[in-house]
Amino acid sequence: MNGPLKPTPAKAHYTFNLRDISKVFQGVVSANSKLCAMPVELMRIWYHENTRVFGDRMINTGDRNFLSNLMVERAEHHFQLGREDIYNVERILFCDFLDGIEVETRIYK
Repeated sequence: MNGPLKPTPAKAHYTFNLRDISKVFQGVVSANSKLCAMPVELMRIWYHENTRVFGDRMINTGDRNFLSNLMVERAEHHFQLGREDIYNVERILFCDFLDGIEVETRIYK
């Protein structure tokens, strides 16, 4: 694997596999169709999940910026959504406990 995120002795944990990708898909399919009606909303969930799964492992700002730029580049290429479209707020966060943990149906929003 070539590129800036390849595993090295200092970055041995930069080994990614299909389980990591499945975690991203698991988060995206958790989206509520009523709350996620626009493509940009689904893109924000996808961005959040990639940041949660892959970005949380990055050990320096350069690697985090590389990942962020790569995701924005893909969003621009495939969905014609720029950084300003994705980042309508300071931070993109999703969770299923916003309405409390005791509710019967926890909605990922």
